[in-house]
Amino acid sequence: MIWAVLIGNTRTVSALMRGSTILKKEIVPTAALKSAPVAQRWAKKLRKISGVEGVVVASVVPPVDKNVEKALKQAFRLAPHFVTHQTPMGVKVKLKKPAQVGADRLANAVAAKEFYGSPVIVVDYGTGTTFDVVNQDGNYYGGAILPGLGISVRALHEFTAKIPLVKFEKVKFAIGRTTEEAVRAGVYHGAIGTTKELLLSIRKELKKNAPAIATGGFCEVFRDTGLFKHIEPDLTLKGIAAIWRKIHA
Repeated sequence: MIWAVLIGNTRTVSALMRGSTILKKEIVPTAALKSAPVAQRWAKKLRKISGVEGVVVASVVPPVDKNVEKALKQAFRLAPHFVTHQTPMGVKVKLKKPAQVGADRLANAVAAKEFYGSPVIVVDYGTGTTFDVVNQDGNYYGGAILPGLGISVRALHEFTAKIPLVKFEKVKFAIGRTTEEAVRAGVYHGAIGTTKELLLSIRKELKKNAPAIATGGFCEVFRDTGLFKHIEPDLTLKGIAAIWRKIHA
């Protein structure tokens, strides 16, 4: 068993995994790990599970990495592996600036290739919405980044005088009869339109009809849209675990 740790902008998810199976999850706000004592308590809680062989971390929040690394080393008496573009993962990173790519996006690419083959496109609906492309050669080829659905809703509230803060959710209607309904309709259907257009453009550039996989906290609302071959909320965690297996193959 291993702990696969995803340090995201909003929350940190630690998954106890055997192979690609998630046995247990621990979730904490990422901001809390900026405190060294909190990070130490978090790591000690993970350590209570016996039989853990290692810890692999995909982080997109550098300010917490030092605390997390130190806490995990003290708790487990071993060095956690932090995923970077230089990690042996079975997917070559074919970007102009490989060091810039987020570890979560690499994990998505690795998992998508392992479970669904290549070419393949991953759409991750998290704090930001990311499109990640594995080309027909099995290489990570880049993608697109845009504001996430939660960010879009909050921005409308924070940068306008009269729009209230609305909880994002799936809606059937396109014509909102209140301001709240109008925001939900616009953000939801706008996300569908954006996704359709980007998938179309990516496939044109690839010259391949690559399947699309959805993941991330908001992915379930797109289940019945016909845009995706698979909906896999835990794809990133499974990718982190797959990277650990590649490292220790």
